[in-house]
Amino acid sequence: MQRLRFSAAKFPNIKAHVDAAVAKGWPRVMVLNRPGSDQRRDRLLEDIPTKAGFDRDEYPAAVGRGRANGNQRGLVRGINPIGWMADVMYVRSSENRSHGSSLGAKLRRFCNGTRFRYVFG
Repeated sequence: MQRLRFSAAKFPNIKAHVDAAVAKGWPRVMVLNRPGSDQRRDRLLEDIPTKAGFDRDEYPAAVGRGRANGNQRGLVRGINPIGWMADVMYVRSSENRSHGSSLGAKLRRFCNGTRFRYVFG
């Protein structure tokens, strides 16, 4: 399992969202699953309105949901990272986009199926 380190000072609202989502029962460990991530994100957010200056942050991340190389096909409603469902929280756009960029850079070297989690310090 890969530990992806992020600054708690730079991403305080992302950290708060991860902590709150995990406390609600969402998994701390995700599985990298790039195929279908755009569709999972779109389906999750289709009924959640946009808000000026904010993005709709999701946890687990779209690239960390689903089951890479698993036997489930298509967009299944599910809990934990097995389907398209996730916890959503409004986060300032600048923080969310910066975190997304950092996440993408950190995951670039890993293949689908890699287990990972966020670590804030």
